[in-house]
Amino acid sequence: MRVLRSMELLDLPAGSPRLASVEFQQFLRECFPLLRNADGSWKCSRATRLKELDERLVAVLQSRGLKPSLFMDVGMGNGTSTVDTIRRLSQAGLPVQTIATDRNLEGYVVPLNRHLDLLVEDNGHILMIEGRGWTLSPVCNGWDYLTGKFLFKRGLAAWARQRIARLGLPLPPTPGGPNSAAGPIAGPFLLVTPELKNRSDVVIRQEDILEPLPADLIGVADVVRIANVLRRDRFSPAQLSQIAHNLRQRCREGAVVLVGRHLGREGEDHKRGYTFFEALGGGGFQVLERVGGGSEVEECFTGL
Repeated sequence: MRVLRSMELLDLPAGSPRLASVEFQQFLRECFPLLRNADGSWKCSRATRLKELDERLVAVLQSRGLKPSLFMDVGMGNGTSTVDTIRRLSQAGLPVQTIATDRNLEGYVVPLNRHLDLLVEDNGHILMIEGRGWTLSPVCNGWDYLTGKFLFKRGLAAWARQRIARLGLPLPPTPGGPNSAAGPIAGPFLLVTPELKNRSDVVIRQEDILEPLPADLIGVADVVRIANVLRRDRFSPAQLSQIAHNLRQRCREGAVVLVGRHLGREGEDHKRGYTFFEALGGGGFQVLERVGGGSEVEECFTGL
């Protein structure tokens, strides 16, 4: 399928029967695994990927007699795992309001010619390149360097960036952007699964975890999760400490905070390194439980 010509599927209402269609599931499989944001994070998220952690979260909450009212999923990716967690909490008799955030939420489809389309952020960062019968991420991996494919990717991406720059950046914040050689720019599209959109119990917000916390998010959350975001090869020690402080600010005293990531390539068995924390009065955290040895950035939280 032409993935970028099918972006209107993201606008389906949450209850649409088309969400269960083969067409929609194929779209999800072919779109999100390729999307890497400008900050190096990925938008890929698979259904049931965090199932074990959802079960542990329910067990932690029940063992402590907690009935959370607000769940905050920070760096939600495409929101698929967020939907899973909301559903599991509800099944356990713990319905919650949810705030789901990510640094970049929108993308534009830019047709460069009849055969080539791009999905880009408003700043021109390329998320996906699609031709007739193929899609690719501009990000080069080890296999690309081994096979020489990186030369093609880099050359194509450099040419595409030049074409985008001619359109003027940032791209327009409303539908109906300027014309490219093959037609008008389409978007912005909210790069989140429709299952999470248009729900009375969910607010979706753009947020940079390195920026000061908005006042309306301070001290509101009973459960906070930041999964598959924090890595020592992506953030400096000072940035990790800043993020830990940012996350503590949004917690009520006694809130449960889940931090960590899956290790390994997409499609492989993943090692899990997660830590459950309790937000302490006075501004710190203490460890409640570890999964798979705990988070690699655990000391940034216990050291507050």
